[in-house]
Amino acid sequence: MFHWLRNRRRRKLLAEPFPPWWEAILVRNVGHYPRLSIEQQARLRDTTRILFAEKYWEGCGGLHITDEIKLTIAGTASLLLLGLDDIYFERVPTIVLYPTAFRSPIQEDNWEDDELSDTEKDGMAVYRGAVLLSWQEVLAECREPEAGYNVVLHEFAHQLDFLDNEINGTPPLANPAMEATWHTVMQAAYDRHRMMLDQGADTFFTPHAGDDETEFFADATEAFYCRPADLQDEEPGVYSLLEAYYRVDPRAWFR
Repeated sequence: MFHWLRNRRRRKLLAEPFPPWWEAILVRNVGHYPRLSIEQQARLRDTTRILFAEKYWEGCGGLHITDEIKLTIAGTASLLLLGLDDIYFERVPTIVLYPTAFRSPIQEDNWEDDELSDTEKDGMAVYRGAVLLSWQEVLAECREPEAGYNVVLHEFAHQLDFLDNEINGTPPLANPAMEATWHTVMQAAYDRHRMMLDQGADTFFTPHAGDDETEFFADATEAFYCRPADLQDEEPGVYSLLEAYYRVDPRAWFR
């Protein structure tokens, strides 16, 4: 019954016209949006509308949540769902925003800064929970996809990884053959990255990607959407896997 009511509510929501001033925000703040095909833009608008309506949005550190904030984040997160069916980050009930970088907070203190933590973050994904983001970082990176980094894509990629109830850098995959290929290719790329870090060499992925496999997957997702040609050149096997998983080819957006 719950699924039927949710789907009915979504159909009613999508039957309404998409406000022109909402689309103007997508054009201005989601740098990928103007690059998409007409069909992809339509799908992104639909997914954005659902995420906008179904998530609870919370501002901390004095930040007031506006429609612009919601649309920028929902629109960017929707890029991950262009080729994925019936996924709307249902396990993410809340999106928490801070004006700038924040110290690792906990839900028990209403996501205000944890005074015991000295670790500053621009984003954080909670297993079966919230996504926390710095609005300053979100706005800068979402407007300039060619800069190569995007904290929204990174943290929501973690949420895709969590869908199989494991934190291992492997989201739910289509079949056992793809799972086997994924493990072989991604593990080899991760190991190469770790080896280069240990040698002090320059790396394509960030040092943070060497922390573990889940950070490597999130970092690779950022590269896939923001530096697709570079990722294809650097790690063609990783690119092919992500293309098969996300069912889009971002190289077409940057030609």
